[in-house]
Formats: sequence, structure tokens, C-alpha cells
Amino acid sequence: MKKTKIIASIVLLLSILVGGFLYLKKQSEYKSDLSNMSGYVLGKGVAPDLTPEEIQKLLQKKVDESKIAFSIYSEPTFEGKIGTIMFANPRYSAHNISLEVRVDNKVIMRTEKIAPDQYIEKIELIGKALKEGKHNGVASIKAYDRKNDKLVGEVAVDMIITSK
Repeated sequence: MKKTKIIASIVLLLSILVGGFLYLKKQSEYKSDLSNMSGYVLGKGVAPDLTPEEIQKLLQKKVDESKIAFSIYSEPTFEGKIGTIMFANPRYSAHNISLEVRVDNKVIMRTEKIAPDQYIEKIELIGKALKEGKHNGVASIKAYDRKNDKLVGEVAVDMIITSK
């Protein structure tokens, strides 16, 4: 009885070792150098018969989603309290964005969040008009996740604001 248990244990141990070895050998056959791989982006309805150009567009879109995209006129001119800012959220943007501009550490402009493919052309200053002349300002552009509205990034842009 004792010999049978020992023999059974040895056979079981050998079976596990041989099975493990064969499993690892099989797995190593499928390893590949990633630099020579190619394929398709699958999921969310993407068909596997895409052209290389279509695949590149999809891959580029994924890269673009990690960036904050915007356009702003960095030298706006104001007549009184109204000025042209041309603050835009490009249609390819992945985020909602907002703008806040400070002069001498005082907020003089602020926008609501705008979605991709929207822009603000004219804006009114908060409070009084600026004194006539040129003013150094800093625009703070904030990007928000479109799904959960959480802040995902912020970019500062130097501005020269002219008041007439």
C-alpha cells in the first residue's frame, strides 16, 4: 500500500512536470518580435478589412485623445469691454475646454466649457475695461474629460492684450 502511494505520487509529479514543460514550450512558439507585427484595430465595430491608411487614422485618433487641442488668438484687441478672442476647440479634439485669462494676477476673462467643433469669437471683460495700451496676460486653457467632466490637463499661453 505504501509503495503504491509513493509510485502514484511520483507518476503524478512527473505528469505535472511534463505537462508544464509542454505547456511552456507551446507558449514560446507564439512569442514574436513586436517590431515585425502587423494587424488590425478590432472592436467597436471596426472591420478587419481596413486599408493601412484607415488603420493609421484610427491609431492617430487614439494618440490625439491624449492631447489637449485648442486654438486661441494670443494678441486680442479690445474696444472698451468687448474684444475678439477667437478661442476654438477643434473638431478632432477629445476634450471639452475652458479659458481663463489673467492680467496682473486678476481674472479679466472667463468662458464656460466648449465642446469640440465650437468656438468663441467675441468676449466681454469681467469688471472694468482695461486701461488703453498693451497688457501682458496669461491664458489658462483647461481640458475636461467629456464622459465624467474631470479635469485632465491645463495649458498656459502668454498673451499681449491691446485695449483701445
